[in-house]
Amino acid sequence: MAFCLNQRVTSAYGEKMKNSRLLISLFFACCLIISSWMSVFANSEIIKSTSIAMNGEPKYPDGFSHFEYVNPGAPKGGTVKLSSIGSYDSFNAFIAKGVSASGLGMIYETLTTGSSDEAFTEYGLIADQIEYPEDRTWVIYRLNPKARFHDGETINVDDVIFTFNTLIEKGAPFYKSYYGDIVEVKDLGDRRVKFNFREGTTNRELVLITGQLPVLPKHYWEG
Repeated sequence: MAFCLNQRVTSAYGEKMKNSRLLISLFFACCLIISSWMSVFANSEIIKSTSIAMNGEPKYPDGFSHFEYVNPGAPKGGTVKLSSIGSYDSFNAFIAKGVSASGLGMIYETLTTGSSDEAFTEYGLIADQIEYPEDRTWVIYRLNPKARFHDGETINVDDVIFTFNTLIEKGAPFYKSYYGDIVEVKDLGDRRVKFNFREGTTNRELVLITGQLPVLPKHYWEG
């Protein structure tokens, strides 16, 4: 009888230890899962700003009035004449064929613009807001409703998507390489356009690169 009782006690103790080990394992598994989710959440923090820097913080804060090297009170009007050396046979600066005229880059504006007193930093130009996660796997630009082409037409998301696709498909080979890590450009509505980057890319400059996209007027080039 004593033997049977001892056997039952031993069996119960063993079962209790087994359950304890199971609970401990479940506890650590839960901790690991929670830690992973916290890590994902931290990495997916969304940043909204009017500027972005390759590293660190931009020099100028949101809402700044002008770059320090610019004189907002400078005289306006008159004519300026510039010269360049060489010749040209094309007014299309985006294709490989021919020699394009100097200064064509001043015809079109970009989503963002750099400042001349800091490196690897972009500020909103056509875009009035830049949105991106900490890991920089995508970027969203919100277009300024005041942005216009020279003919007065509003610059919209269709123009941005048209420009990207046209440069990739019909532009000089440089563009296909330069924008090679951009896998998709989407219209999100409400003047917002999203650039999705290739999975696994570690190029932190991609957000700046997309902002340097010159925006072409779709209505003109398809008209």
